Amino acid sequence: METNSCSGRLRYSKQEWQGFVSEFLTGGQDCKSFCRDKGLNPSRLIRWQGVFRNGISPAISQMQPVGFLDLGTLPAPEPQPRIGILELKLDLGGGVVLTLTRN
Repeated sequence: METNSCSGRLRYSKQEWQGFVSEFLTGGQDCKSFCRDKGLNPSRLIRWQGVFRNGISPAISQMQPVGFLDLGTLPAPEPQPRIGILELKLDLGGGVVLTLTRN
């Protein structure tokens, strides 16, 4: 690890990034939490993950992120009389809100 004298930011070597990516893929944390704990920029981690996935490190390219839970399919709801509008808002962070509306 070295510090860029102009910006004062830390610069990690390729081997250090490979270690971060490997630890992320096997650790079970989401990207944002992992990067916050390590003091990393999430977009840099994702970029390096892509670099290693594209053939630079076969061991890393075969790893799968953990933390996904498949809930299967939900049964179709029974028809009910329409009483109003159903609205679901999901705050995805960063000022992004996903709104689903059913009339």
